[in-house]
Amino acid sequence: MAINLRRAIRSINHAALVCGSLSALALSGAAMAQQSDEVAESNQIEEIQVLGIRKSLQASMDVKRFSSSVVDAITSEDIGKFPDKNVAESLARVPGVAISRDFGEGQGVTIRGLEPALNLTLVNGQAVGTAQWFVLSDATRNFNYEMLSPEMVGSVEVYKSAQADIDEGGLGGTVVLKTRKPLDLDSGTVNLSIDAQYGDLSEETDPSFSGLYSWKNEAETFGALVAFSRQERTVRREATELFTPAYFTQFDRDWNADTNPNTPFNAPAGASEQGMIPWGVGSALFEQERVRTGVDVNLQWAPTEALSTNLHYFNSEMEADNVNSNFIGIPFRGIFAANNVSEGTVENGVVTSLAVDGGDPAGWANHVAFDNIYRDGSSMETEIVDLEVDFQGDGFSVHGQIGTTTGEGINNDFFTEFFAHSQDPRVNFDFSNPGGQAPSISYERSPWVSNPTDEMALTGVFDQQNKTEDTEDYVQIDVVLDVDFGAVNELKFGAKMRERSFEQTRFKSEMQGGAPGTESLGWASAFNAGSFTVDHSETSLGSQTFFLPNQSAMHEAFFALPMCSDSGPSLCRPEYAIENASSYKIEEDITSIYAMANFQGDHIRGNVGIRYVDTDTDSSGWDFNNDAPISESGSYDNVLPSVNVVYDLTEDMLLRFAAGKSINRPAPFALSYAVNLTPETSSGTAGNPSLTPTQANQYELGFEWYLSEASMVSATYFNKDISDFVYSTTKSATINGVFINALSTFDNGTRAELEGIELSAQYSFDNGFGVGANYTYTDLGAAQVPEVVDGSLVEREVIFPGTSEDVFNATAYYEGELFTARLNYSYRSEFFKGLQENGELWGDEQKQWDAQVSYNLTDNIVLRAELLNITDEIIEDIYVAGDGTEVKGTQLYNGRRFFVGANFKF
Repeated sequence: MAINLRRAIRSINHAALVCGSLSALALSGAAMAQQSDEVAESNQIEEIQVLGIRKSLQASMDVKRFSSSVVDAITSEDIGKFPDKNVAESLARVPGVAISRDFGEGQGVTIRGLEPALNLTLVNGQAVGTAQWFVLSDATRNFNYEMLSPEMVGSVEVYKSAQADIDEGGLGGTVVLKTRKPLDLDSGTVNLSIDAQYGDLSEETDPSFSGLYSWKNEAETFGALVAFSRQERTVRREATELFTPAYFTQFDRDWNADTNPNTPFNAPAGASEQGMIPWGVGSALFEQERVRTGVDVNLQWAPTEALSTNLHYFNSEMEADNVNSNFIGIPFRGIFAANNVSEGTVENGVVTSLAVDGGDPAGWANHVAFDNIYRDGSSMETEIVDLEVDFQGDGFSVHGQIGTTTGEGINNDFFTEFFAHSQDPRVNFDFSNPGGQAPSISYERSPWVSNPTDEMALTGVFDQQNKTEDTEDYVQIDVVLDVDFGAVNELKFGAKMRERSFEQTRFKSEMQGGAPGTESLGWASAFNAGSFTVDHSETSLGSQTFFLPNQSAMHEAFFALPMCSDSGPSLCRPEYAIENASSYKIEEDITSIYAMANFQGDHIRGNVGIRYVDTDTDSSGWDFNNDAPISESGSYDNVLPSVNVVYDLTEDMLLRFAAGKSINRPAPFALSYAVNLTPETSSGTAGNPSLTPTQANQYELGFEWYLSEASMVSATYFNKDISDFVYSTTKSATINGVFINALSTFDNGTRAELEGIELSAQYSFDNGFGVGANYTYTDLGAAQVPEVVDGSLVEREVIFPGTSEDVFNATAYYEGELFTARLNYSYRSEFFKGLQENGELWGDEQKQWDAQVSYNLTDNIVLRAELLNITDEIIEDIYVAGDGTEVKGTQLYNGRRFFVGANFKF
């Protein structure tokens, strides 16, 4: 069944794409001849484009006002003039929305306190195959907004209430991205955009370009639209990285080195004072060269007023070469022997200073590590081929859609690690953490770190490639009947079949045979190519200068190793082989049907419907405990009712009520028989095939007052009763004989309730100025998760993951005949990330100021400038121990970004 449906869909789309392309080529000559005439006639065609901030706000407000569901919208000011250079950044202006910016650019969207994995993104109503370029990113169902050029988007709608005719999956909300169609535009429309981006941290200037051409014939029955974009970006991120969980240590010189190395050390009675300390502190530098190329093609044919077809092709590819360097001091780590601690201080349960000296007689132990990971050739790609057919009959209409989408990721990973050990008296460092809020390590007592000889050895090397693929094939039909059953004026029925598969395959070859501290590929002096400095001007670590390893020399030394054999040399490398424990495949067959009634009466309108979904799953992977393949099949179905009601109190005031049930399927990796391990940091993640979908009963009650064409105020109360939510927890485990200190796993929580209120206002003055603001308060409540205590299963209360109590966005703008300016501010309060072995991990509050200005040089040329992260904010974590002790965690600094550019429209 799966193979036949996939082949049928791809054959149909291929034939449609070929025929459409030939038609476009055949008509292109006529297009060139007609272009000048049609440009002259363009003033006679109804103007449907949204021009300017005020009209964009008005169009977005109209979508919200006249929708039967709870919807917020963003509409492009004009072709090539989406509000931001990243669609996720624009979504951050929507009430209740917060975004993640781990690499300085919007990636995932949190809606009403529910993290990106609990929301759904659709393009023209359909799912998008997605992938990740980062080898440490586990596969999710969440669309990566880094892949999308905003020039290709006409509008975005955020559905916050359930509706029977929209795919299930968005517990917080469903984001629907809509691309442009050629019959909606003037024939001969040309739009070009050229930008230069400067990053103050990378100190590099990168170009970007986008272009759109739209044509239609004189009869307006056939049109073709082609859009292209290319963006380059040099990424530099500096981080003070703390490795968790935090441990308790003591300053007793007579500590017994034979204590179980697999558990945190607890000082015996009478030992010195204890305090919380991370096992490692890293000076991390991430550098990346991104090149994103996108193509969007729409071929539209409407031979009659009743029949319309649209063939859509979209492809976006990101080349993502990157290097990650991390110089790690290890003041204490439970899985190795203790370091030689000479002196330290503890304040309020936190280690605030610690001098760590080389020359520990207890035996070899990791003391200082230097990781350099090279990911040349890493990339990700998303592709969509979609065919829509619409027929309008007498009293009915039919919509059909068939297509396929694929996301592919390639993560290359050449890992190298130098080690210095605790027996070397030259290897000394000092840890400090005043007040638990400024973690730092100083290497002033080890001046060799910028130009080492034999203080560090290249003791760990592996080369791996991770391939992921996310594919969905779908076919859908919707029928609308005009009826007259009292207030019910329309009945809508539909059915949809989807076949989705997620697959990950990992290949690896790793240096083997060397005993720790005795054999290596050589001393650091043999691989020294100079030095580099990480300023850490905005993090607590302070400026650090280290030696620069020679990538080519390390690569050559690794591949010069002989192949491993039973009688071969002690230091060798095996042939590349599949990493069974990290490879998996998940297949889902999803069938859904729905029925919905739209009603319209005196002062009242809305819809009521029900959606039934049946899901069959097959999961295959590797049982790493028994070293054998494993697979499992499952099935579940869900009945999802929904109702949306709007009552007009007056012509400009309305009440809105919505209720419904939603589900969200766990992320692919979370469902897998697989582990993604990082042995060098004794960390990793593991899937859980026993996970069940998250479910939520949702309720909304809102008031909206439309003051003028572009001014309004609104307030909405929402409640989400959530069950079986997926959360992550961290514990220790042994995988394939390797002890992993911090293994993150997934489980289903029991129940959580989120409720809150959204407040929103926007006002446009007559003098060209305007303001807008929205605030969302979410009562975090308590979520219950199962936990075994003394052999009994009990429920533990935690905060629902990813939820900020306060989210606030504000905008002020001025729009004149020639000059436009806009200032944006976004804020989210701290949010719970997950359970750690010794406590909890929280994301600290985040805020950002952005500004944009533009100048209309002529009617067809607009100059633009944009500054992101004006106040140079950083992203921080907080660790909270079981006794409530708080310390600052990892700090990420991405710097500011500045754009200048121009739009050309003809």
